[in-house]
Amino acid sequence: MVKKIKVVWLCHFSNAFVHEKLDLHYNRMIGLVKRIAHKPVSTKVSEFSNWISNGIHEFEKFDDVELHIISPYPNLKERVQEFEDNGICYHFFRSEDDDFDVFMYKKLFHPTNYSYKRNCKVISHLIKRINPVIVHLFGAENPHYALGVLGINDNIIIIAQLQTLMNDPAFKDNYPISNSEYYYRAAVEHRIIMKANFIGTTVKKYRQIIQKDIKPTAIILNTLLVLNEPVTKIHCDKQFDFVYFSANINKAADLAFEAFGIAFQHSPNITMDVIGAYDTETMQSLEIIMSKYGIKHAITFEGRLPSHDDVLKQIRKSRFALLPLKIDITSGTIREAMSNGLPVVTTDTGELGTQTLNVKRQNVLISTIGDHNALAANMLRILEDDVLANTLRENSYQTRIEEKSNEVIAKRYVDAYRCCLDCTRDNLPLPKEITEV
Repeated sequence: MVKKIKVVWLCHFSNAFVHEKLDLHYNRMIGLVKRIAHKPVSTKVSEFSNWISNGIHEFEKFDDVELHIISPYPNLKERVQEFEDNGICYHFFRSEDDDFDVFMYKKLFHPTNYSYKRNCKVISHLIKRINPVIVHLFGAENPHYALGVLGINDNIIIIAQLQTLMNDPAFKDNYPISNSEYYYRAAVEHRIIMKANFIGTTVKKYRQIIQKDIKPTAIILNTLLVLNEPVTKIHCDKQFDFVYFSANINKAADLAFEAFGIAFQHSPNITMDVIGAYDTETMQSLEIIMSKYGIKHAITFEGRLPSHDDVLKQIRKSRFALLPLKIDITSGTIREAMSNGLPVVTTDTGELGTQTLNVKRQNVLISTIGDHNALAANMLRILEDDVLANTLRENSYQTRIEEKSNEVIAKRYVDAYRCCLDCTRDNLPLPKEITEV
């Protein structure tokens, strides 16, 4: 019998299942301050980081890994809440951002180099108690939990799975984030990459940056995020022409709104549905764009929907997906749109990014980032050419079916775990099938 590998996933996610399992309680003092500032107060948490939920679902089927999940969760009543389900052990902790003294300190002083000592202490305690052989971190760019790996003993193997790479020079230029927060989070990411024994990513651009500018000796695994959605041909009534959706629309909504405004001048009956959270500053900037083009009446804001399934049901109500990118190589939203029968209009993130979607067959329409007229022209093309729209739709179905299943991606994690353990113990290089893309 093969011995089980004890692995911790250090990550941040939410889904309907864990939300129902946890005992939540909003801090009354924080709630009072937010009410005074006219901010929403709720223990409701939408789903996010679906690749973690997908991965957990696959690992429920495996019997050769003992998987423990350590994750912060908003508004936990107790500092730590734990349970086991379907062979997966869950360890959730309340982030110190939900402690009143920390909340007020950060609101008043806006520290640029916050160390999250309380979170790190909780994470360290949990890891010592679990005693894993591997800690697999998802998201080195998120200090509130990623900093927890820096105190891990050297006898535990650390794999840092990249969700993005803030040390990519293009990130700072295109992501809506202050300079102080960017430099802080990029520095944390840098420290974690230096600490990790292995880095997980198949993005060639990220690999090149890490090995050239951060850690020339880095050993990089060809592990993917478990992003794939079931390919479905569910047909439903279409209420909108385009949908723009993201967990947080702050990233690239301005590109979508500018292009929609230009396309609207040529086709004044078009509509767009917008799904995702947004902050006040983003909405103010979008109000300016909507006023410039007179398009406010043509756009519907859904906000952040409760579950991932709700998002998929809502995007199917649109004919096409308008999903411009600024920094992402490709995005989960593009994959989700393709899987659900929505032809996609997006932007060019290079030969390692969205261009890869059209290598075998044309799946998406691409224009240069920032060229709003070209993006709008592609919107009009897809509106006016039913043959093109159907071709993109069928090509997307075929491409998504051909891609690796979530089960295959998750099994690659297990193969990587065993190879990392064996090769570390015997001081051997990893086999090429684990490292080469």
